[in-house]
Amino acid sequence: MLGRRRNLPSISSPRAFERSRAERAAINTPIQGSAADVATAAMLAIQRDEWLRENGWRLLLQVHDEVMLEGPKESAAEARQRVIAAMENPWANLGHSFEGRPLRVELVVDCKAADTWYDAK
Repeated sequence: MLGRRRNLPSISSPRAFERSRAERAAINTPIQGSAADVATAAMLAIQRDEWLRENGWRLLLQVHDEVMLEGPKESAAEARQRVIAAMENPWANLGHSFEGRPLRVELVVDCKAADTWYDAK
């Protein structure tokens, strides 16, 4: 999505195994790379959210398309809404060329508040 390129010189290899591996990478790279771009933009938006910071929330962990934050229970409902907004529209307020342009697909975000990660799962 952000225009990065991945060179795959083995896509024209005479060895079928190398060529097949490069072909799979050619199909998979744009999907995984775009997912990584979205996750990174969302984490930056969460990290830059002054309300979250001022109210004691901090980003602890990111695993694939999940993020975990820690903060006070008293403001969990508002924090939840802010995190959902950041993840549904990751380009907003980042000064990126995608800002203001919605994605072609809706990003559906599931967000839970719990005392432990296990309880949130």
